[in-house]
Amino acid sequence: MRIHPTVGRRYTATDHYEVGREKIRDFARAVQDFHPAHWADTVARDLGHPGLLAPITFPSAVTFPAHRKLMRAALDGYDPAHLLHVEQEIHSNRPVTAGDRLTHDITVDSRRSTPAGGELIALTTTIHDDTGAVVQTVHTTLAGRDHGSSPTAEALAMLDLPGPETIRTPPSPEAADVRSGGNVRRTAVPDLRQGQEFPARTVRLTRGELVHYAGVSGDINPIHWHDAAARHAGLDAVAAHGMLTMGLGAACLSEWLGTADRVVAYYVQFARPVVLEAHRPADVTFRAVVRSIDPVAMRATISLTAHYSDTPAFGAASATVELV
Repeated sequence: MRIHPTVGRRYTATDHYEVGREKIRDFARAVQDFHPAHWADTVARDLGHPGLLAPITFPSAVTFPAHRKLMRAALDGYDPAHLLHVEQEIHSNRPVTAGDRLTHDITVDSRRSTPAGGELIALTTTIHDDTGAVVQTVHTTLAGRDHGSSPTAEALAMLDLPGPETIRTPPSPEAADVRSGGNVRRTAVPDLRQGQEFPARTVRLTRGELVHYAGVSGDINPIHWHDAAARHAGLDAVAAHGMLTMGLGAACLSEWLGTADRVVAYYVQFARPVVLEAHRPADVTFRAVVRSIDPVAMRATISLTAHYSDTPAFGAASATVELV
């Protein structure tokens, strides 16, 4: 029997996951674990821990985004929508606490076909702290079956976006300046001129992205994920969070300017929420133009627009950028 080429291979993360105090509280709330060691620093310290104590399933559940690419590589590109947990076994050497820096590696232990035409995939995830000590060893069995893609699945699934390592390289240190009164190096803004237009950038939103933002932001208003609630609010379908749309515009500014630390003011007046139909994603196109430059204050004002399906999402939007 031919052994799948991923079996026996080890996939190692290139970055760490830093455990946050509030992330522990969010997770404890999600799993309805109200032991005070997950909520009160004093209780955790009285138990001999340096910070809030994370529930035992935290490292293998919440840190999934940190090793999402590892899972993609180890599972040979399997769509997560086609995978189901069959077994999960956690061996904990010590509790995870706030401030821990965790790294992951995944080994594919076995893959075998099932009579139904799918696969059973066994993985071992080893989680280390920044000293190299093993914190947890997690054995996972997944059932996978490739059903192909469908418009509904594509509209619902969270996008598999490229990670920071695939984003263009920032300007070299020679293009940075050192702010007076500190050691922070700030990248220089390229020369801007009044009337300059930036290339349009189109961002895709799925319902999975809306659910992800709801979890990250804490804005769990059901109009962002439940059609009946959205219709009750007068919308045709679920709507993207206004702050999500505004955040996407800010991400465009960072890309256009080549720097993430020069926007000193950002204003948006919303025209209409971005509505996502049930069976297709929404594509939001952002454009911008340099409206004015103040040579005395060394600041520029940039006007932004956002449209989806020819519908304006922004009524008015502008950003003030420091040039030096």
